[in-house]
Amino acid sequence: MKACNYETAIVVFDAGSTDGSVEWVRDFARQSDIKVEVLIPEEGADTSFSGGINAATKYAAEKFPQLEYYFFFETDNFIASSDPIRKGIRLLDTVGYLAATGFTVTKHSGAKAGIGCSFPTVQQLVLGQHVTCLLHLDQPIRNQWWQDQDIVWTTCDAVFTSPLLARRTAWEKSEGLDARQFPFSDCDVDWAWRLAKLGWKIAVIQAEGVVHDNREALSQWSAQRVIHFHRARMKLLNRHVGSKVAAAKPLLFIRHAMEYVLLRLLNLAGRAGKEKIELRSQLMRTVFNDYK
Repeated sequence: MKACNYETAIVVFDAGSTDGSVEWVRDFARQSDIKVEVLIPEEGADTSFSGGINAATKYAAEKFPQLEYYFFFETDNFIASSDPIRKGIRLLDTVGYLAATGFTVTKHSGAKAGIGCSFPTVQQLVLGQHVTCLLHLDQPIRNQWWQDQDIVWTTCDAVFTSPLLARRTAWEKSEGLDARQFPFSDCDVDWAWRLAKLGWKIAVIQAEGVVHDNREALSQWSAQRVIHFHRARMKLLNRHVGSKVAAAKPLLFIRHAMEYVLLRLLNLAGRAGKEKIELRSQLMRTVFNDYK
């Protein structure tokens, strides 16, 4: 397959699947005209989201030295045609200050899904995700939409990697994702923030048929999402905002305590599980140590 006269290859990083995915991909590779490479990490290797992306891009750059773009595509993504990718390549070819572009995405039901966010603030962390979302404090789109022929696009502080077309030169100058500090949560926000400090911007293209939806399937990591979020967000703000985030810890403790009491009351009414209560208790115990 070619996209805008660009040769295309697929690199699949397997993070330990046990459902026959690798066999399916290899069977697909035998029948496809596209070059398909499957990476199976050695025992003990980093199989986090960030680690997988970094390993796949490193391998792709070495295997295909002339490549210019990476297209990040996760297992919970779907794309109906190559049209969004073609538009993304044309946009990045035209606008030199863009490091990457995402796309407006939906769920399988057709409902809109999140595409990104503004750079987080200490205030948002104190208020919590639900209040921040309710007040639209993390509203991602703050710029006008521009039109270049059939491409309608804007810029956004941080665009989620779901899916995302990235310029190789920008990826290499930013040194990719920080897998050590952000293996999962906020890895894309941290990358976008570092790109902005280097003078790059990230775009969003209006597109049809691009889906990001895990159909509510929860992994073991997802069950601890609230802990992972607070831990990563604290690291993110310490890195990009500075030490003043430490002054917010007493306020964070108060929020967690209020949530704990509310959940205990809801539990008495049979409307909240004990696992949510324990997670808030853990947040209270660890908030003054950056949730570690």
